[in-house]
Amino acid sequence: MKKVLWRNIVAVSVAVVVVGTAGAATTAAIAYGFTTPKMQSFDYTEDHAVSGNNLAFTTRFAHVTVSMSPDSDVHVRADGSYRGDIPTVDISDDGSKIAVECSYRDRGSCDVDVELRIPAGSILDINGMAGDVVLSNVDAQTSVTTASGAVIARGSAGTLDVTTRFGDVDITDAAVSAIEVDTTFGQVVLDSRVPPDSVLVQNTMGDSTIQLPAAEFYDVDASSEKGEVETDVVDDPSSPRSVSITSEEGQISVQRR
Repeated sequence: MKKVLWRNIVAVSVAVVVVGTAGAATTAAIAYGFTTPKMQSFDYTEDHAVSGNNLAFTTRFAHVTVSMSPDSDVHVRADGSYRGDIPTVDISDDGSKIAVECSYRDRGSCDVDVELRIPAGSILDINGMAGDVVLSNVDAQTSVTTASGAVIARGSAGTLDVTTRFGDVDITDAAVSAIEVDTTFGQVVLDSRVPPDSVLVQNTMGDSTIQLPAAEFYDVDASSEKGEVETDVVDDPSSPRSVSITSEEGQISVQRR
């Protein structure tokens, strides 16, 4: 009789604990639902005059697409969604500095795309952290620095300097005179339709594939400590067009376009 009574007491105690735990979890879930900010849409548009040629764009989490402006102004559009604090877009009085920021504090979040159209003759500096950068037919002296976003360039002209740690770099249909890419973990693809004067690629861990017009000769210096190196263009040390690709563990391929 005592054993039966003891089993009943234990069973009731376990049931109370289970019900209590479930109730606490439900209460916590309800509280979380009430304290988590609701998702809201975001839209921003601004056309701004620019003094001088220098343009600096900074962001931590936004994705940015850059193209050419039809006039002498810089055109900025940002849209997306957010929780919590509204994203901010700050443009300096002279139009030369643009900053787009999102807040992740107090369970906030943000997913914003920025479209930036820049005037001809610009010297553009993009500094990001975790967003992708897309350059669409940009003719400028362009510098892109990002920590973990991909950099994609289509039909770029002028010069292009890309620095990233964890992101692929994909440059196609390029007509730039000088290209410099420095990455740690990422694939580098360069397809140039115009013979560049200078190509410099430093890719620590990823593969690098370079395609160049076949009609020209190039002074090629390609080396990888642990990866294979393949060169299919005419290597002429006296050529004024220099191509330098280095890697520690990635494969390197320099091909005729």
